[in-house]
Amino acid sequence: MSQSSALQGWLELRAVKGLGPITYTRLINRFGSPEAIRKAHLSELVATGDLSPSLALALQQPLSESTQQHIQREMKAVEAGRFSILTLTDPAYPARLQTIADPPPILYYTGQLLESDQQALAIVGARKGSHSGRTFTRQLSGDLAALGFTIVSGLARGVDADAHEGALASKGRTVAVLGCGIDQTYPPE
Repeated sequence: MSQSSALQGWLELRAVKGLGPITYTRLINRFGSPEAIRKAHLSELVATGDLSPSLALALQQPLSESTQQHIQREMKAVEAGRFSILTLTDPAYPARLQTIADPPPILYYTGQLLESDQQALAIVGARKGSHSGRTFTRQLSGDLAALGFTIVSGLARGVDADAHEGALASKGRTVAVLGCGIDQTYPPE
């Protein structure tokens, strides 16, 4: 199976209504791939204890035409280099993220993932943090970035922005995590 068709399988499985990321990940851990999940017998799927019979059946049904078109647009955007996608079984998937209880099965990203990003620290906080808290955040993230840590945070105002600013002031690297789709601007600031 080509890398492109394998990725399409991940996107198709993600598009099944009612299948959330936690159950998706559990199914991948059990069956190994979206293709294996789609080919599994209905009784095998229900026996996992994670799926109702109707959701197990939905996994084996063809997707609507509009959903297939949406997936094709995503695939073309990846091929055009507008963004990239990592799946849970991809060797480049962040190793530490794989160790959490319910890692996201699919990550969308732009830019480059570097080996040095494996040494990272996430900093998140209030949009309206105290002056001392925000000052401390900038100092801490700057100091850690100077030591070679990649600083990970959201893109909101306040502590998130301070974490990025502190790291960048020290010529460090940051990674921004979005709480929404890569094609959406949120928060709008």
